[in-house]
Amino acid sequence: MKKNLFYLFALICSMSLFTACSDDDEAPGNSGVVGEVVGDYKGLMDVYYEPNVEIAKGMQQKITIKKSSDTSIGLELKNFVITVGGAPITIGDLAIDNCPLKVEGDKYSFTGNADLDLVVGKCAVSVEGAINGEDIELIIKVNVNNDLMKVRVEYKGKKMTGNESSEALIKEFKFDSDIIAEQPVINEDKTITFKVAETATDDDLKALKPIITISENATVTPESGVTQDFSGNKVVIYKVTSEDGTTVTEYKVSARKSSDALITSFVFENNPIVAEQPVINEDNTITFKVKASATADDLKALVPTITYSHKATIAPESGVAQDFSDNKKVIYTVTSEDGTVIKEYQVFISGTEDVYDFEKWLPGVEGQEPENTFYEAEGWASSNTGAHFLKGLNLTDSYVIMQTDDSHSGTAAAKIQSIDTKGQDLGIAKAPKVTTGSLFLGKFKTDIFNTLNSTKFGIPCKEKPISLRGWYKYTPGDVYYIVNTKPYKEHCHEAVVDETKVDEFMISVVLYETTAYDEIGWSDCLTGTDEEEKNIYTSSRIAAIGQLIGGAQTDWKKFELPLEWKKQYDTNKKYRMTIACSSSKDGDKFWGAPGSTLIVDDFELIKE
Repeated sequence: MKKNLFYLFALICSMSLFTACSDDDEAPGNSGVVGEVVGDYKGLMDVYYEPNVEIAKGMQQKITIKKSSDTSIGLELKNFVITVGGAPITIGDLAIDNCPLKVEGDKYSFTGNADLDLVVGKCAVSVEGAINGEDIELIIKVNVNNDLMKVRVEYKGKKMTGNESSEALIKEFKFDSDIIAEQPVINEDKTITFKVAETATDDDLKALKPIITISENATVTPESGVTQDFSGNKVVIYKVTSEDGTTVTEYKVSARKSSDALITSFVFENNPIVAEQPVINEDNTITFKVKASATADDLKALVPTITYSHKATIAPESGVAQDFSDNKKVIYTVTSEDGTVIKEYQVFISGTEDVYDFEKWLPGVEGQEPENTFYEAEGWASSNTGAHFLKGLNLTDSYVIMQTDDSHSGTAAAKIQSIDTKGQDLGIAKAPKVTTGSLFLGKFKTDIFNTLNSTKFGIPCKEKPISLRGWYKYTPGDVYYIVNTKPYKEHCHEAVVDETKVDEFMISVVLYETTAYDEIGWSDCLTGTDEEEKNIYTSSRIAAIGQLIGGAQTDWKKFELPLEWKKQYDTNKKYRMTIACSSSKDGDKFWGAPGSTLIVDDFELIKE
């Protein structure tokens, strides 16, 4: 049925097939009146399936009445277009000649009949028209195969003055919608493009309702204010017909494809080996840090989750495992929706992080009863060995480094404290009044003749350290002691109270050069000695150092401690690195306040 109806539309619009409107003889007495009706008429056409089933309505059409003879007229339709189901169908130019004109008072009428063989079958066609002043009415009836199907076309129009405009332009095209990111632009090539928000869905694009301003007295199809579907890159065609009907301008309207080609987010979700999530840099590199404990197999199985520009494409795709081992750089290519912009991003590991969470503690003296030994944080050294010696002499009942459940995260943290060790001359050695707790990376090897030489600072470091970050709390002790006489190690037992001072802690990071790693005697290490060239804070071997000094801090506080470089880092050299935490910053002078307590947790050493 639909196919037959389409053929009928073509028939209705192809009346040039008539050789004449009527076989009747020309009506006498009409000479001279033909000129009164000649001209252009503009109106609307409705199409019905008999009796009154509407097929199409309100199709604008211009008809030209011309003189065929003194008593007959012809009809001409140019650029004839019908719209069925919202779709315009172009028929072309139509012409009907030699329709006898009859005068009935103030009205003029004409009729005609014809039998035609068309694709749909034999069709009986009748045409009936009337002109009254400036108005014209026209009815065309088509009977297919003896009443199998009947179609009726009704046309009403008005004679044009000749001053009507031939302009057929869209002057403005806009949307009142929150999903519109950029309002439509009318381009010189008669395309109209607009941009929608990245959050716009297909349902949003199917519900857009344009507001259109056109040339004065022109008409547009589809009409302004009618919802259109712009989803799936669809192009909606608008046709503007000028007031005089001579100009039809076609505009193609579509949502403009985006030229954005950006990665907006790049993360590794819930991956414990990722120490620092990726950062998207201005130079289109994306860098991240992993834990120093990550293995090559770990780095070969990293799966990123990537967010990128709306409707762009990316290769490799998000969610696909990539190999970042052996300093590999993975290249991601983002192509914009419109294909005009292609951007590459290089993604790689920019460094590692050594993570120290102080969760695991090991006995410092194997085989001892728990009450007769101390415990060390795994991977760390401390001055507990010295405190253990003093405890054995009944000079103290406490250690300087202990595990505590007062942690920033997890179940444990490291507590570092300064203790009162009474201050006594033991003959071969001196017991200081104040013994400062020291937690560090390295080795504690007891030197009873020079206790400051016992702290062998530093572990081999084959990557360039950048900074240390972590969390701390600090409570200074009540009474501060100083040693007035140098050398301090010889007079450490002679401490006196200094009421003007309040204790402070110190956290340090030091990188220094070495020629060889002595893992037995640790002879290449810098220490806490007062010899300048061998001291961890004063030696000329120091390449970089960072120090944090502070006072009372009741709640957990985060810190970030960058290293300051004294020498250029050289990959061909050997280095040792230490992190040292002291409950009294001047503990190397045997100054401090018993009871001063520094608690640290969640250290992260950042390295390139």
